[in-house]
Amino acid sequence: MAAEKIRNYRKKAGLPPGSLVYTGSVESESKLDLFSFDSASIERMQSDDVEQIINGISPARNYWINITGLNNTSIISKLGAHHYIHPLLLEDILNTESVPKIENTGDMLFICMKMLTWDQKSAGIDAEQISFIIGEKHLLSFQEREGDVFNPVRERLLNGVSKAREKSIDFLAYILIDKIIDNYFLVLEKIEDRIEQAEMELLRDTDRITPLEMMRLKKQLILLRKYVYPLRDEIRKLQHDDSKLIDRKTIKYINDLYDHLQNIVQNIEGFRDTITGLMELYSASLSNRMNSVMKTLTMIGAIFIPLTFIAGIYGMNFDYMPELTYPWAYPAVMLLMLALALGMFFYMKSRKWF
Repeated sequence: MAAEKIRNYRKKAGLPPGSLVYTGSVESESKLDLFSFDSASIERMQSDDVEQIINGISPARNYWINITGLNNTSIISKLGAHHYIHPLLLEDILNTESVPKIENTGDMLFICMKMLTWDQKSAGIDAEQISFIIGEKHLLSFQEREGDVFNPVRERLLNGVSKAREKSIDFLAYILIDKIIDNYFLVLEKIEDRIEQAEMELLRDTDRITPLEMMRLKKQLILLRKYVYPLRDEIRKLQHDDSKLIDRKTIKYINDLYDHLQNIVQNIEGFRDTITGLMELYSASLSNRMNSVMKTLTMIGAIFIPLTFIAGIYGMNFDYMPELTYPWAYPAVMLLMLALALGMFFYMKSRKWF
């Protein structure tokens, strides 16, 4: 997976800054979804023709354009040119390995983050980059493929029950980002379930779980940490950013985003400590089992030491041996050896060495 990402990123090698090259691996047909609205009404237009979408924009109303599929760079270029988006920002939109960040250019706000879902087949996190451009009356969102967490937002907009219809466009951006962050908690729940399952299996039987499973869980937490920590820091900066694009009434909602991310960070740290503890418990269990095996083998060896000594004496090739001519000598020696073995066994058991 990492090698594939590197190969995709190499598409940009040698090109000048601002070159529009999609570095992702998702080949999805580009589609545009336009919502033009005010407090009284809303219109929706869906098309794969960027010119049709641009012509459908009403400058007097707030509007949101959601672009699905980034491999058609000409659509991104035309939409960027219409909204005077800097080529470097367009480059960041198409670079799917961009670190979550927020940039304020004065006349627009650029937000890049990850939309995370839990993939049941691979039992891991599926990350998709999503970018937002917030202007004075417009919001543009760019995602790699169809399928997202925005359907409830779309329905509320169309049904006229969304507060975003009455507020500035930055409030709609907040709602969309909040939906993405809420889904982080669902991913955390899946990881927590797997950690609890691993813990129960480890306590029940060490052989029921392998270090590979725990390392896989730790890797998922590292991946989540990679996406959440930078976003939390950027949201914290946005709280104190005196931008004309962020209404003062929206700041309290941004504070709520920061609180959610801080909560996620604390959960990640707690889960990471839990996995570290499980790995230490696994190592201790293996060590204890090995010690138990070695202890048993040592006790068996200790029991056989005197028996081996007696057998060694009577195995020597001499004519004159004690009781060699007596008919009861052989069974007597065998009984002596059995008595020694049983005596040592019960002595060790009484000392709880077994």
